[in-house]
Amino acid sequence: MNEHPQQQANLFLPLLLIALALVVWFGFQASQLNQERAQLASLRSNQDATYQNAQKMRAQLDSLAAGTQKLATAGNRNAQAVVSALQQRGITINAEAKPPTQ
Repeated sequence: MNEHPQQQANLFLPLLLIALALVVWFGFQASQLNQERAQLASLRSNQDATYQNAQKMRAQLDSLAAGTQKLATAGNRNAQAVVSALQQRGITINAEAKPPTQ
């Protein structure tokens, strides 16, 4: 009869240590994920200016290409040569396309 309380006491300490280890592990993982989330948010905010500049440059390039296409359609030989070279490389120009708004 004395062995039953002793056996429970022997199991309590390992189970307590396992539970404590799990709580510490989950806390560590949560803190790591929180730090990574903050770092990703920081990286994204740092890229916003670069992304905005790229969008402006893309709009300028599209405008330039549309103007070149309109000149080629009007009969300008140099513009036709540029459009032809672009088409050979697989680049098509849509002069009527509107820039996407965000």
